[in-house]
Amino acid sequence: MTHPAAATSVGRTDTSRGDGPTDTGWRARLAGVLTVSGAAPMLLYAAYTAIAFVLCLIATFPHEAVVRQLVARAATGPVAVEMRGLHLGWTLAYTIDELRLLKRDGDPSLPLLSAASVRVAPSLLSLLRGHPYPARVAADMYGGTIAGTVDLRPTSFALDTRLAGVDIGRYSGLRLFMEGTLRGKVDGELQLDGNPEKPATTNGRIALRAATVALEGGKLRGITVPDLHFPEIRLAGDIKRGRLELTDVAAPGTEVVARGEGNVVLQHPLAASVMNMTLAVRPAAGAPDGLRIALNLLPGTPAADGERTIRLYGTLDRPRVQ
Repeated sequence: MTHPAAATSVGRTDTSRGDGPTDTGWRARLAGVLTVSGAAPMLLYAAYTAIAFVLCLIATFPHEAVVRQLVARAATGPVAVEMRGLHLGWTLAYTIDELRLLKRDGDPSLPLLSAASVRVAPSLLSLLRGHPYPARVAADMYGGTIAGTVDLRPTSFALDTRLAGVDIGRYSGLRLFMEGTLRGKVDGELQLDGNPEKPATTNGRIALRAATVALEGGKLRGITVPDLHFPEIRLAGDIKRGRLELTDVAAPGTEVVARGEGNVVLQHPLAASVMNMTLAVRPAAGAPDGLRIALNLLPGTPAADGERTIRLYGTLDRPRVQ
């Protein structure tokens, strides 16, 4: 009589030695995969071809022309865009050495806005859908920084930016409007969404704060402006359906105290936006007599305490004072 354990041992194939039928079948399948006629080489070749195509496309793609087109969309009308130095990183993020907004046919040495080390990082997921938005943007600007996200598609325009430590004393564009020395640091945020060509769809918020602001030796259209110092200047408002309602406009200064209110109805182009605002200005307690006399020469409605209420109306490019 044969022992059951021995029968089981005799009837079982020893696969541990690699010479059983199971091992032979596995080796046969592997050999079939690795042969020239197998599927794996074809898949590897297809993957290699796709990677090589993508790398060649990235290397030969007209990056600068595309970026110039995207940036130019943000500047229309009397504003021109100038770029210097464009680099593409391995994460498909662009770096622009210098970006300037210039007044068309104006002095190129006095840009309306200038930024350095501008970094634009498109959404990699959105690139698969045929567009780069929302794109992350960051830059160094006048000793400070600006950062946020932007979507320039007309039907889904969106802007969310933050300013930090911007030194307005470095802003050379001031010479386009007046003479003098300006100092101060600006922080703030700007949020917008809507269709730029349909201002009534625009919603958002703006909040700016300037600290330790000083204007010294100023001249406006040849008229000397007294030296002014402001520990803080605030401007904030909400935008609803294309209407900016100013909720906080205040400039409590050492020589002058100012506060304002009003609204701006946005239009396309932006310069055609209509404003209706009032600004109340009065001399501070320690204001010199010369400044008090100058304030009395301002247009507007005077009050008994020396405050004057000035109305600003008209369009942004053609404001009027009453």
